Amino acid sequence: MFTIAICDDHEVQLKLIGEAVDRYFAASSHLTYEVSAFSDPSAFLESLEASGGWDIVILDVCMPGMLGTSLARGIRQRHDRTEIIFLSVSREYAVDAFSVNAVHYLMKPFSQDDFNEAMNRAVSAFLAIKPRKLLLQIGNGTVKAVDIEDILYIESVAYRRVVHTADAIYEEARMTLAKLGEKLEELSPGQFIQPYRGYIVNLSAIKTISTDRIVMQNGDSIIIKRGDFRRLREQFFQWSFKAKDSV
Repeated sequence: MFTIAICDDHEVQLKLIGEAVDRYFAASSHLTYEVSAFSDPSAFLESLEASGGWDIVILDVCMPGMLGTSLARGIRQRHDRTEIIFLSVSREYAVDAFSVNAVHYLMKPFSQDDFNEAMNRAVSAFLAIKPRKLLLQIGNGTVKAVDIEDILYIESVAYRRVVHTADAIYEEARMTLAKLGEKLEELSPGQFIQPYRGYIVNLSAIKTISTDRIVMQNGDSIIIKRGDFRRLREQFFQWSFKAKDSV
């Protein structure tokens, strides 16, 4: 299912864009979707922080209080794999729009054909990336979507599940370590292993394996049982060759 967010401060435009989205997906019956609509940029940001990002975001450029390009920069700072379409009555902000890797800049008023072209680009780009995200509940009802490729390892510490990523550390407040392992296996079979009790490790994030420990790409070490070295090394080699073959 595609998650779509629309932000435009004019209610009429918001309705027109929503109807264009409906017509686009009606013609693509094999695709399912869900739309969230916002007339206030602040409400858009609040939802982004509370619930995580969307697959495709359609932003009006000129809105009171905040430009659509500023919203886009906020999305990019989160490292979300989101395709962005801008809408505007002027080409004035086109350069800024593409500086945040927008997939299309659509002029208002637009035809359905023009809109479909923008959506085709967004959908194709999104599917080409094949994002795989683990949804974490990190406290106070906040949900964070983390790309599994960014996860280094997860450890269980005093009944807490601590998720170490390339850029940050999150504490998962809801799922057990076993459930996290199941979710990761569903998203990418064979990529995550449990080398030692209380740990889940991303094979793609391992730097070296020795007889007594795994060293991650960020320098962190995870102890392993000496008798498990050969098994873990074989899993690491198999995954490494598989990853190379898929490139």
